[in-house]
Amino acid sequence: MIEQDMTLVADRLYRAGYTEPRLRQFWGGPIASALVRNNAAPAIHFCEKILDTVETQTSFDQHLAALAILFHFRREVSTEIVRAALGESAFDVAVDSGLIVTGSGDETKSGDEVSSTDAATPAEVADSGWVCAPFAVIPYDLPIGVPRGFRPGDENLYLVSDHGTLINPDVLDGDFVLGLGGAGRTLVSLTPREHVGVSADIGTGCGIQALLLARHSDRVIATDISERALHLTGLSAGLNGVTNIELRAGSMLQPLTEPVDLLVSNPPFVITPRTTVATFEYRDGGMTGDRLVRSLFTAIPDHLQPGGRSVCLGNWETTSAADSGPEGWVTDPGTSVLVIEREALDPIAYAETWIRDGGIPRASAEWNQATAAWMDDFETRSVSEVVFGYVIMGKSESASDRESDNDVPTIAGTATVAEAGQQSPTFKTRVRITSAIASNPQGLGQFVATNFALRSWLENATTEELADTVFTRSPDLVEHRHHVPGESDPSSITLEQGIGFGQVFDLDTALAGFVSVADGSLSLRQTAVALAQLLDVNPTALEDQLIAQVRQLVAAGAVLPGTEQPAE
Repeated sequence: MIEQDMTLVADRLYRAGYTEPRLRQFWGGPIASALVRNNAAPAIHFCEKILDTVETQTSFDQHLAALAILFHFRREVSTEIVRAALGESAFDVAVDSGLIVTGSGDETKSGDEVSSTDAATPAEVADSGWVCAPFAVIPYDLPIGVPRGFRPGDENLYLVSDHGTLINPDVLDGDFVLGLGGAGRTLVSLTPREHVGVSADIGTGCGIQALLLARHSDRVIATDISERALHLTGLSAGLNGVTNIELRAGSMLQPLTEPVDLLVSNPPFVITPRTTVATFEYRDGGMTGDRLVRSLFTAIPDHLQPGGRSVCLGNWETTSAADSGPEGWVTDPGTSVLVIEREALDPIAYAETWIRDGGIPRASAEWNQATAAWMDDFETRSVSEVVFGYVIMGKSESASDRESDNDVPTIAGTATVAEAGQQSPTFKTRVRITSAIASNPQGLGQFVATNFALRSWLENATTEELADTVFTRSPDLVEHRHHVPGESDPSSITLEQGIGFGQVFDLDTALAGFVSVADGSLSLRQTAVALAQLLDVNPTALEDQLIAQVRQLVAAGAVLPGTEQPAE
């Protein structure tokens, strides 16, 4: 069977309406919300009722219900209806590729998860009364920012993975291959989508990152220690007609023998005690504490081309002995590091999260044993909290490729800012941003890339340069003035971002005045002089104050630098 044959299956799934938007419409909002809460029972009941009421349902609804029951919820379905839903050719390809196997022979369509039998030929499967799907095949509607338009229907992907806790009440197997979860979706949104030559997905899992990288990379290298994960990624690539992904077996960066332009990783970052607690290849690092992500982040600069970037997720520990994070681990002088901490959990809350994720029933003996093991493990290292966050790196261009380090990024576009950022000296910083992500019409990755470039520019900008620079406020900002009833002057002034991470900044009167006139016409120094006259304060002191405050707003993307004013 050639790889292109598998696109027949994807095409038939798409034509049958087996997509995220169509399924939400099919079973309605309450059932869709239940699925988000990991409750599949309402959707299964809905689909089974449609299949059981043949005389009142259209063939389209029946086919969609059958495909959802088969691939989403791993129930046995009548061979006849699946063959009708997929068509003869696509049905045979699905059997050949192992996406469909013969059922157990039990005509009970629902209940406990079914077990697949040995591989059979399409003819043997067709002759059986029931079929089932050993793997989940889940539709995924591409988010904003991911390139599309290559062929009809390519706004949708089909991801092959193992069936998880949505339909399985038991503790998962250690070699379980996770589908697209919350962390994977986060990495999708953070990844820059400019065209690159070679990209890499480290710890590819079900292959979602590699599949999306393939849309804007000449070549993609996907690595994983799990042969099962690589097999499922290969199936996903075949379904979606992707031919530029190279699968390499090995631990983390070990299979990566050449530098790349873009590297992404959602590694197995979960910190799990090295005891009798069950571990899972897809999530557990297999090392003490946060050692796996430490070793990964430290080694990444050696695998980036000059000007290359990386975007990774991770967990790391905070202890009384050390307060530094990944920005301190990466010692390569030519690599900038931006660490964005998004969540911090105390050790007990962290343990609860991942014990529950493994499918262990609350209050069971296994739950209590695992809790004790996690608590003892964190105590040995005096861990006070475990942080989840993003680690973005950028490697400097070679000296021969750089232009003047004095170039100031303009507000004309992100590309100009990014280029100037690459020319600036490197920086290493960590910020904690726990606000809810705002609306990002161009994708969160675009905002983060711009933020990274702005921080690079700030690293090289002197106090005098900042004073001579004009600034423009970001058009998404909203100012809020809070008044005590009966008072004319506000008790507080805040500035809220409508994009990025939706941060809120406290402003004093002077800074509020600066932001209000930041339209690219006056330099910071000119604005400080004008405000000092209005407020009757020393202009030099106000300028110094504004420079420090504006640095913070620029770093957050709230105000953007323009060009230097000509010397008088």
